[in-house]
Amino acid sequence: MTWTTGQTLQNGRYTIEKKLGRGRFCITYLARDKSGNYLVIKAPDEDLLNQLTSYERNSLESKLSDEARKLERCKHPHVVRVIKTFKERQVFCIAMEYVPGDTLASLTQRVLPEKEALNYIRQIGEALIEVHRQGLLHRDIKPANIMLRAGKNEAVLIDFDLAEEFDYPFTSRWRNESFAAIELNSSTRKRRDSTDIYSLAATLYNLLTGEKPPGAIKRKDGTKSLKPPKELNPQISERVNQAILQGMKLEPEARPQTVRKWLSLLEFSIPRLPWKQPSWAVTVEIIVVVATVISAIFTALGYYKPNSPPPSSEVTPTKINNRQSTTND
Repeated sequence: MTWTTGQTLQNGRYTIEKKLGRGRFCITYLARDKSGNYLVIKAPDEDLLNQLTSYERNSLESKLSDEARKLERCKHPHVVRVIKTFKERQVFCIAMEYVPGDTLASLTQRVLPEKEALNYIRQIGEALIEVHRQGLLHRDIKPANIMLRAGKNEAVLIDFDLAEEFDYPFTSRWRNESFAAIELNSSTRKRRDSTDIYSLAATLYNLLTGEKPPGAIKRKDGTKSLKPPKELNPQISERVNQAILQGMKLEPEARPQTVRKWLSLLEFSIPRLPWKQPSWAVTVEIIVVVATVISAIFTALGYYKPNSPPPSSEVTPTKINNRQSTTND
């Protein structure tokens, strides 16, 4: 079941204008608030939710909520902004800013000049540095998920896959495409920062050649091979050609492990973010943890024993046990 044009949410606070698209689990809608401002609302597909067990449904909602909070902390001009989260008919929803303009996919009908393509990739790379700093991955980077703000030369990363590691057979089809790293086709392989690097490099490949790269699975089984982009477009510099190939290595360990390192292959120098004063909530958590650790240390050393009588002035012999500590990798 999908929401229809004119349907209202939150007691009339939002009105659905139209459906924008569908992802693995969620449907994205264009809506208006009471002031007439556009926004985007993302909500799980209720038809899919009805196919899940109660445990699976709760797990999916928990992951969506957790990832939405991480995305909300990403205050970056090239990352779509989360406005708020809410529940409608027991369905978890995310309200986000509406970015007017076209997607980067609208430009792939032509081959972009290297300078123009690199400008967009640099902006999205800077956005990903902040996204990864918050412990979040995008997992679905492609030209169709990068908006170009109307009237501005600005790229904005949208449509995050916020279901984290929640895998479900009915949704596995989305991974068999040109921009997905090979680990996204596995339910056991770990996703990491280099997962997004693969997709960003594949996006640059598409912008500079006008062609989508072959899918990772077809490359792995040998039915397709990756042509160096410079073979398709001789105007590409060797530096950029090699950066794309490095970023699109099949095995995640062979790729640059951070976006910053991959951008350096393109000769972009991204300044490191200054240290930020933590919020009061984080500060309180740090104080509590430190106090707990200090208390544990003093207790272990015998300086502090809760609910025990004051130490006697009598001196007694102490026995010292040598203990060997082990570390599990």
